[in-house]
Amino acid sequence: MNKKENHSAKSEIEQAFLRLMTQKSYMDITVTDIVQEANVARVSFYRNFASISEVLDSIADATAEKLNIEFLPLLDTSDERKLREYLFNYFYQISLNYKEMWAIRGLNMDLFTKRLGEKIHEKRKAVESADSDISEKYGWVVKLCVLDGVSRRWIMDEMKETPEEIIDYVMPIIKTL
Repeated sequence: MNKKENHSAKSEIEQAFLRLMTQKSYMDITVTDIVQEANVARVSFYRNFASISEVLDSIADATAEKLNIEFLPLLDTSDERKLREYLFNYFYQISLNYKEMWAIRGLNMDLFTKRLGEKIHEKRKAVESADSDISEKYGWVVKLCVLDGVSRRWIMDEMKETPEEIIDYVMPIIKTL
């Protein structure tokens, strides 16, 4: 199997997993369910993933990349333009990936956001210094919690507001934290 076919199988498996997450609990999804839904051979699953957990990790990694998790604009709120660009990219990417994110609801959404949060935390730890003060250590967490809460509500409300309206709402909150 060439790389293009392998990437296609991987993508099909991830998409099948997301579809299954809309139908049943994460704990009830089996490899057999995934390969049948993806219409790929079991060997294709194991060529790309060692477990169902790795599928979830792969999707969380891709989502973190899509959301362009870059912390500097969130930490340095004195540069309003960079912060606004960051927030626009964040909410714009959510609007583009709305179907993926909406598909994973309830307990599955909590599991997914936990994995995504772990990925974000790993990236943040890589740039955090050992002598960080309390604001440096926890400020970004509070800001991400605000973004997560607003994002979830925006998705639940089927994104009735534009990304710009959400940014105008969130900007003053983020700047004060």
